[in-house]
Amino acid sequence: MLGTPYDLRIVANKMLLLAVILIGIILFSFLVRKNRKLIKYFIGFAILLQFIYIGWRIAFTIPGHLILGFFFGSLLFLAEFMGLIQSTTHRLMFLKEFVPLEKSLADLDELPTVDILIATYNEPVSILRNTVAAATGQNYPKDKFQVFLCDDGSREEVQQLAKEYGAVWSTRGEHVHAKAGNINNCLREFAHGELFLVLDADMITKSNFLERTVGYFSDPNMALVQAPQVFYNPDPFQNNLLLYDDIPNEQDFFMREVLNHRAMFNAVLNVGTNALFRRSAIDDIGLIPVGSITEDMATSMLLQGKGYQTTFVNETLAMGLSPNSFSDYIIQRDRWCRGNIQVLKKWNPWKLPGLSFMQRLIYFDGVLYWFFGLQKIMYTIGPILFLLFGVPIYYSDVFTMLLFFAPMYFSSSAIFTLFNHKSRTYTWAHIYETALAPYLAISAISELFFSKGTIFKVTPKDMNASKTRFAFKVAFPQLVLAFLCLLALGFGIHKLLTDVNYMIPVYLVNLFWLLYNLLGIITAILVSFENPRHRAVERFEITDQLKLQLSNGKTLPVQVLDISTIACAVEPLIDIEEPDDFVGSPIKLFFTNEGFSIDGTFFRSRGWGKRIILNFENMDKDQYTGLVKYIFNRQQDGFGTFAKEKPIHKIKGTASKAWKILFPKR
Repeated sequence: MLGTPYDLRIVANKMLLLAVILIGIILFSFLVRKNRKLIKYFIGFAILLQFIYIGWRIAFTIPGHLILGFFFGSLLFLAEFMGLIQSTTHRLMFLKEFVPLEKSLADLDELPTVDILIATYNEPVSILRNTVAAATGQNYPKDKFQVFLCDDGSREEVQQLAKEYGAVWSTRGEHVHAKAGNINNCLREFAHGELFLVLDADMITKSNFLERTVGYFSDPNMALVQAPQVFYNPDPFQNNLLLYDDIPNEQDFFMREVLNHRAMFNAVLNVGTNALFRRSAIDDIGLIPVGSITEDMATSMLLQGKGYQTTFVNETLAMGLSPNSFSDYIIQRDRWCRGNIQVLKKWNPWKLPGLSFMQRLIYFDGVLYWFFGLQKIMYTIGPILFLLFGVPIYYSDVFTMLLFFAPMYFSSSAIFTLFNHKSRTYTWAHIYETALAPYLAISAISELFFSKGTIFKVTPKDMNASKTRFAFKVAFPQLVLAFLCLLALGFGIHKLLTDVNYMIPVYLVNLFWLLYNLLGIITAILVSFENPRHRAVERFEITDQLKLQLSNGKTLPVQVLDISTIACAVEPLIDIEEPDDFVGSPIKLFFTNEGFSIDGTFFRSRGWGKRIILNFENMDKDQYTGLVKYIFNRQQDGFGTFAKEKPIHKIKGTASKAWKILFPKR
């Protein structure tokens, strides 16, 4: 931005005009809140403001007198132009409310056969067992579905697990094309059902998954029914920032809101799991496409290009595990970034036959999103270049810039609020993207220009740290950026206090820009402090009454407080005399309504018998399946504020209180 002497009358006129425009936007947004039919006009107005801003930017604000300024100024403009495409696509997708038609099994003349394919490579059997148990316990005729364990690790313990649960152990000799190759091998050599469901190794289905999804195939043109990925453990942001259920899972915005609106344009994205396919449609596109480390995007795009229908069922029908650590989270996002760019290079949505304009735009926008790392890096280095090195990359006086930028930004923020997103705010979008920016910027550049083929890396989800550790290697890029920002902050404040008066607005804008960037950078550093996850398995809060038989033969009613697949806590509804005397003794817990019981041990008594901890032991296949169904059939939503019921994890520590003050619930 320029720092030149200015005419106070001209400045006053510009600021007066800006105030009038902002007041007009406020009044307009107020009217939209009262009458939702006006939102399309408000969106049109916001898009017009954005195009005016972009036009002004390219015509007047890119520095031309310095090579360095021109280079970085052009990159900054490109980042803003990408933002224009993304925001316009977002507004078009969310312009109308969309509730897809519901279908049930009653809509079918005859129930189709279904193959359930569980893809696994190196996941622990303890995780895989939950998925297999839930899959075999579907409320669907037993002669109409079969479970397949697609084991790319060819492990003996997985073979034994398949045998125990009556599943088919699917293996192959040549391990090529990663997950897509694994699934295709099962489809070619083992599975022959009319439909097939793909599950990741950690995705535990509710018993009604097939009941709620198979009915949509009454439409003979339906090829894919996608359910969201929902997570029952805290993600790295929730866990490491001690926010737990105060913020949603980072993926909820895409999984619960974006996918739902993509269905309106038949642009549902296959997310790699919880996806039910028509076998003949997949055969029509040559099975699951290979050539990318993320086969999911290509699968749905090719199906839609062939004219098939896809839909999204916005219900919690399966639940899985978020990455445990921030480093694992980065590995996962690196794979998704590279995979999406690989799909763009091999199946360009603008050239793929059969897609509508909105489908092409939505898929292109989905790939463009993965360049946000480059966008954020440009936004981050902008004020650093100016305050540290005096290199301007935005050629305008402050007041003209505010006149064009502020209405565009304010209207965009208002639209985001009007859409009433449950699981994302502007601030948290900034934090998430800044935290990943250095890593995904490298991923995007290397995959776009220097790709030599990337090895598929399974996201680890089974590691439980016992103490807090700082992931220095992961945090290093953010530490460098933080150092540069703080250095620029010091230089900026010094220049603000010592330079000529007409430069004060320039320094203030750059300092504000710098502090906004620091918010995301410091958060990323805090997320790199990996907090321990002491529990071997997650616990769930369930309100239910069961019956407990003590070692003395007495049976009493108990209230369930929380439960996992290895233990539970209950509250006796009848006082137990000398409860500590029963510690270490055998018990039996009766799940009366479900028709099964579990043996275990009276592990601990708390509060003079007001809370009893029971450990489960020696469960057979049917008992374990019953327990998994009992727990997960009662889960309505995942971990975080998207959930209607608050999970049992509680906020602790002053750090979380500070976060609650900075980012109160909406």
